[in-house]
Amino acid sequence: MKNKYLKLSYISLTLITSLLLVSCAKSVTVQGGGEQPKDTGDILVECEDLGDEYIDSFIFLGESTTYHMKSRGVLRDGTQTTQVWGPKNGTVNLDTDISSLKIVYPETGEELSVGEAVSRKKPKRMLLTFGLNGAVTKVKKGEKYFKTCYLTLINTIRSACPETAIIIQSCFPIGENMDMSAYTVDVKTLNGYIDTVNIWAKELAYEQGLGYLNTQEVLRDDKGFLKTEYQVGDGYHLSVEGYEAILKYIRTHTTGE
Repeated sequence: MKNKYLKLSYISLTLITSLLLVSCAKSVTVQGGGEQPKDTGDILVECEDLGDEYIDSFIFLGESTTYHMKSRGVLRDGTQTTQVWGPKNGTVNLDTDISSLKIVYPETGEELSVGEAVSRKKPKRMLLTFGLNGAVTKVKKGEKYFKTCYLTLINTIRSACPETAIIIQSCFPIGENMDMSAYTVDVKTLNGYIDTVNIWAKELAYEQGLGYLNTQEVLRDDKGFLKTEYQVGDGYHLSVEGYEAILKYIRTHTTGE
């Protein structure tokens, strides 16, 4: 009789363990829809290094911290890369005018709307990175405003090419040495605002079934500021080493697609 109870207990434990494993597996199946984790930090989970070919499949769109990937020459074609999109001035402000944003299409030099560029290029993947430009204003205007602006851009891309996988990347932290004379807050407070918009961006990724890439975790020092070796000295624009750390993070975090 004792052996019978032990056998039943073992079977029960095995069933419970199996259910837990299935549940965990579901929580990382995100790109293109599916069940999403509700209480974990990252959608994109650590994986083996996918190599430069994976990076080659991306188009990068964001603020000047994204556009400078081109001048730093960190992608396959160096400073001649066509993977980085941006307007003539090289930076984008995520606001209510985002739907009218025009980028310089790298292959031809034409000015195209984001929708036109996506429709023509049909990127396999797009990585979007926003949050620092106007961070103080965005936080004051609130979560709904930020998500609405971001969703406008996401839906523009979706309409132009439904097959493009969209990934939202966290806004990068700023350094303790950043010149704050143009701001009404100090460095620590602005980093806190960046944390807030990153929470909103992550929630939006959950809500829309998109990938979320928490790159900022590899850029921060032990006090939460942008590491000195990952910046060019102004507290927010990234060095080659900073971009290399980001690219490695991208290559080693995926949805398991």
